[in-house]
Amino acid sequence: MDGDDASFDGRSMQPRRGTFPEENFFALDELLEELRARDMRAILTLTNQWDDYGGIGRYARWAREEGETSTARREDFFASKKCREFFEAFVRAVVTRRNAITGELYEDDPTIFSYQLINEPRISGDASGDVFDAWTTHFGTFIKRLDHGKHLVSVGTEGFFMHDSASEINPFGGADRQGVDIERLHRNDAIDFVCVHVWADNWMDSDDESKFRFLERWVREHIARSKSSLKPVIFEEFGKKRPLAVRDAFFTRVFELLREDDARSSGALLWLFSADDVEDYDGFTVYAPSDASTLDIVRDEVESMRAFIESGATNVSVPSSWTPPTTTTTPPNSDDNDEDEDEDTIVNFPPDDPHWNVREVRDLTGGVVLSYTCRMSSSNAFEAHATYGDHVYIELALEATREIDVFIEFVTSTRERMTLTSERVTFDPKGGERVSTSLAATRRLGDDEVYVNEGPMKFQIYLIERGNENAYVVDAVTSGTTVVFDSAAPFVVDAFLRPYKPNSNGGSLTFDIDFGDVAVLYVLFSEPVEEPEFRANGRRAFVSPASSHGDAYYAYIEITPSLDLSGDEVAFEIVSALDRAGNRCFTCENVVTQTTDGSALRVARGMK
Repeated sequence: MDGDDASFDGRSMQPRRGTFPEENFFALDELLEELRARDMRAILTLTNQWDDYGGIGRYARWAREEGETSTARREDFFASKKCREFFEAFVRAVVTRRNAITGELYEDDPTIFSYQLINEPRISGDASGDVFDAWTTHFGTFIKRLDHGKHLVSVGTEGFFMHDSASEINPFGGADRQGVDIERLHRNDAIDFVCVHVWADNWMDSDDESKFRFLERWVREHIARSKSSLKPVIFEEFGKKRPLAVRDAFFTRVFELLREDDARSSGALLWLFSADDVEDYDGFTVYAPSDASTLDIVRDEVESMRAFIESGATNVSVPSSWTPPTTTTTPPNSDDNDEDEDEDTIVNFPPDDPHWNVREVRDLTGGVVLSYTCRMSSSNAFEAHATYGDHVYIELALEATREIDVFIEFVTSTRERMTLTSERVTFDPKGGERVSTSLAATRRLGDDEVYVNEGPMKFQIYLIERGNENAYVVDAVTSGTTVVFDSAAPFVVDAFLRPYKPNSNGGSLTFDIDFGDVAVLYVLFSEPVEEPEFRANGRRAFVSPASSHGDAYYAYIEITPSLDLSGDEVAFEIVSALDRAGNRCFTCENVVTQTTDGSALRVARGMK
């Protein structure tokens, strides 16, 4: 940690520029000793691109405070003379240290696997990579000189490609202009192995199927570059947000891809592993022992690697490849020609509509529907993403030889007619007419307390041929991308009411509560939230945490004659609840909190 931020709790290894508290370095000594006892190795990261733990932004600030006005942004750290001087002092303090517990010099400690210069470096807008390459060469050589070449040196890069066709694999536009050339790291003698990160959830605003496709291209390309340069690659940070089944599939696929290399010359390190009682850091935490399925996948990979090393094998068995959990059907006119995609879906209507029958797509398309285009969009700033409170739009442009009735099922199970936005009839010189129509449907997510499933949003549009009563089902976009729903906004998972002092209720979940007693509401949210505000029966409730993760709370009120009437039910409302990204609980605010177990509290006696 760099700097004296209050959140560091006095544990910073450099609270002020050039000050290295012995007690905080002693904590690192203890950590290395604990790791050695467990036969583990450490990659010591020396600074961070991001502001967590201080990072290079703190060095840039110190440089400005000492008169280097050209260091205006954190990325200037890499070219700043003062920042180089400051960082050299810190690196020297770490690399030349003698462990106060064992008396051993760090340079002689095999527990240190590698010194990592920086985590996730970027120089936004730099398309050459020259500045970072020079910085990396300088500090890689600097460490090897101090350490006498006894430890490996690495850089915690994300792995973006800057040049040639590989830049097309990058997860987002502009990744090739972040100033870090992964190919140069392969050629740089000051760096001993290449690091790559896999953050599909953070980099990409798309569905999971797209993320799995990216994963395969990303890992395979980096392994190919590694084998070409003869420099190992470690996928040193990879993770996946819940749901658990999708995360497990993602982890499994990462390890499967590594096993495709017969030499097993690459490896992967998951982010982030914590005990159950530790608060989630960023949504990627793998908890022990509760996330047993994920932990089993990791253990299997460890055993696979151990068996490979001990046997001296040149090959390992590769499990059958995983099929992504979400697939969409490919409609006519789609540019996606993947052979493994399904044909258009033709479905039978529900039993309550027996008079509607479904014909083959080719028959209906050839005879009535000449062409169509289906597009989906969202009011969210990221148009391919939506959460509670956003509007999602589906637009259909249809060309047919006669009028078509169009219905849609979207978000809810109710089938309703799409809104006609335009219609034009033209006549073919050869006879007949063409009807061109545009239709739309809009949903505001969260209305009517309807919950939406995570992932690509599903819909079905029914094209009903008038008179013949034939129907064709459209269930995939033909243009643009499918909007992905992500419940970034928190919602209530569990809630129940109880009197603070238990009383006999004859097995019923409706409890009587007297004046002077305390009514308690327990609420579990879908994710950690800042302390929410509750009201009950017209006044603000007292709130206390019910979980160390910050995802559950108790709300209390005392029942008093001046505010509560005999026979009244106690009604709690959530006034506000924000997650740590500032997203509000759209579906639960300012409505009476419904208990998931049906419990209720009733004031038993007294008069106002």
